[in-house]
Amino acid sequence: MGDDHQCSMEGVGTIRIRMFDGVIRELKGVRYVPQLKRNLISVGILEASDMVISVRDGDLRMIKGSMVVMKGVCRENLYYLNGSTITD
Repeated sequence: MGDDHQCSMEGVGTIRIRMFDGVIRELKGVRYVPQLKRNLISVGILEASDMVISVRDGDLRMIKGSMVVMKGVCRENLYYLNGSTITD
């Protein structure tokens, strides 16, 4: 974190995200850190799962094969996913 304070991870699981086009995607191996106010997605983990990450002119695209799986946009030097978490 920004203040050099460590946060503990309390679990690993799967989450569902409704994407920009209405498709529901699952992210597996997601770490749960209750102290964080925002959800963070590790681009390195996505890249390790054979996704290609493309960043150009403030647009972020995560591509698997020939399909754009996720999109994001840059605001204040952070990329925000175009989608929302689904809670049951």
